[in-house]
Amino acid sequence: MRVFIAALVLTLSAASPVWAQAAPRASYQDQWVRTEPTDPSEEWLIAFGGRMYSQWAEVLDQNLPVKGAPGGGGYGDAPKAKGPDIWKCATCHGWDYKGVGANKATNLRGLVGGDPARVVKALRNERHRYTPEMIPDDAAMRLGLFLTKGQYDVDKVIDPVTKKINGNPVRGKAAFQNLCASCHGYDGKAQNFAGTKAPEFIGTVARTNPWLLIHTARNGFPGEAMPANFWMGMDILGDIGSYAQTLPEK
Repeated sequence: MRVFIAALVLTLSAASPVWAQAAPRASYQDQWVRTEPTDPSEEWLIAFGGRMYSQWAEVLDQNLPVKGAPGGGGYGDAPKAKGPDIWKCATCHGWDYKGVGANKATNLRGLVGGDPARVVKALRNERHRYTPEMIPDDAAMRLGLFLTKGQYDVDKVIDPVTKKINGNPVRGKAAFQNLCASCHGYDGKAQNFAGTKAPEFIGTVARTNPWLLIHTARNGFPGEAMPANFWMGMDILGDIGSYAQTLPEK
């Protein structure tokens, strides 16, 4: 039964997830992907913001800028990406939200519990230069909701050194087989995210970039009918992630 045509679209790159071989989306799912509820819950708004963090242009049905960089690229050694990827949040702020490189200013963990409007203001400043034409105020506020209310304590879930996800793989197996396997297959290999020469599966990314795995599992993937499992507790997501790290990498 294919209710959700989606995958945890994951890659070895911290800044640029790749959807290499996505299954076709059923037409009835377009409404779910491209429209929104008339009375959205806060959880829905937060997950929307989480998908914007992944790739805001895809969520807003736009294209990433092909020239320039936020703030002219003045982020020290944080971003190594060039071109459109430099405009994605995770390029500088990372999938653990703590920032990439030695520039501590890119750490977003201090926003937790704060005012979402602060994020909107930051997006418009000289350091970021995201205009209302690029990210309208209501969408920017949703990103702010994610950053202030939707982050999780990454170090409690993922060991920063070993990358091991803290969870119970036995419980995770039950959840994966009854939910995730409908799209990813029981062995996690039904969706290949990177092509045949160097394939990447759920098991691959669970080991190499568990932060991206958890982020996408919670918030869904931009532009695809993948469910946002934000309603799940971190204990359940940790269990699923722990089991995913036992799945085949190749």
